[in-house]
Amino acid sequence: MRRFIRNAWLRGRAAKGVPRKPRPHGPLTIEARRRTAIRNLLVLSCCCLCLLLVPVEVFPWGGATHAYFARELSQGRLNGEEIYGALVPDLFNLDINSPYYFLFVAQTHRHLAKLKREARRQGLDAFAFGFVSHNERWGADRKAHRYRGNGQPNYVLGKSRLLGSELRPSVQTLLEEAGVPFAFLLADRVSVELSHTLVEMAIDVMIKRNEGPGIGFKILHSAQERPASIQDLLIASYGKPLARYMAISEEEAGDVIREAETEFQQLMIQYGESLVQEESEACRRLADQGAGLMRGLLESATGKEVPVTAEFIADSLTQAMRLVEEDYAPEIESTLVYLKRHLDSSRYLRRVLRRAEE
Repeated sequence: MRRFIRNAWLRGRAAKGVPRKPRPHGPLTIEARRRTAIRNLLVLSCCCLCLLLVPVEVFPWGGATHAYFARELSQGRLNGEEIYGALVPDLFNLDINSPYYFLFVAQTHRHLAKLKREARRQGLDAFAFGFVSHNERWGADRKAHRYRGNGQPNYVLGKSRLLGSELRPSVQTLLEEAGVPFAFLLADRVSVELSHTLVEMAIDVMIKRNEGPGIGFKILHSAQERPASIQDLLIASYGKPLARYMAISEEEAGDVIREAETEFQQLMIQYGESLVQEESEACRRLADQGAGLMRGLLESATGKEVPVTAEFIADSLTQAMRLVEEDYAPEIESTLVYLKRHLDSSRYLRRVLRRAEE
């Protein structure tokens, strides 16, 4: 309709003898096109950058929380490998810019049959027990990812949004100081992702304070003493899908998995060492670790050195702890009840516990 009106208007002007204004040409047109191309490129770059910061799904529980769930389910009947097993499905969570990220996260959280068979063959049932307890199909992550009634988000996501709104101005300032383009647009996503990690950390600190004072030592010991054959188990379980997806050899896929597990083990050792400390020192160490991880993630995504300091993370972690300390416990308890119900109905988990008692 608008085109029809415009054409009729032009015909009327032509009938009155009013010449049609010629379109610009020459250097002006070239300059206009150049500006348009640059603008479109910047918008496209911003969109790509936003996508880099969006993970495939939300992982609502931190390492100490998953370790606590595994400990409560096993009730001390296994050899401690279940603690590290409960952490390993998140092996690639921090490497969201990796080309392997989407496939491997989906594999480790949803495809468990081959891992269970291989674990039985290699004598790693305790590790597999913890690994399976984490899963997205019916495990701890499945319970946590469900939305509550009336469309309410899960507990961690809801708290993350509250914290994110408080941190957004500071996050935007950090991005602007680093010279990141479109900082005002990226601040929303970065603040939500940062807040999500901080809420997970805050709940882990609460678990250490109340439900599991020794959970840091269990994580540390389990990570330090994990059998080297766990890498072989992961390769046997997930090497072929990774090789097929990335069009690389199975040997190369195995190298990818070995490197990722080695780095993850060291990260969990550091995390356990932090949680072994008194709470104030634990929070300080977690802030140091979190600041380093956040700087690396942002530099990988933006190409800029964003000045995320340990002091900023420590203050933000304190805010997160205030947000969760009054009401996190019922959420932990309901998840544990849910997992125990599935333990009772899972032949595999019951079989692992029965074999451990023989």
